[in-house]
Amino acid sequence: MSKPREVEVLPCGYTAKCSVPWCGRRATTVLRYLDNHGRPYRQTDVCGIHARELCVGMKVIDRRP
Repeated sequence: MSKPREVEVLPCGYTAKCSVPWCGRRATTVLRYLDNHGRPYRQTDVCGIHARELCVGMKVIDRRP
């Protein structure tokens, strides 16, 4: 499968640790990567800093309130 080009940004409604291995912060954002047809491909929980870094170069659909 090709690399996803779109990502939905959602608030994290549960307690989780940022999924970036060396980060110890609390996850505040869910990144849901979409395939070429707009269907969810995979999802990751990240802190605010890594959310911005992981969205670079992608179309961002911000679903946060």
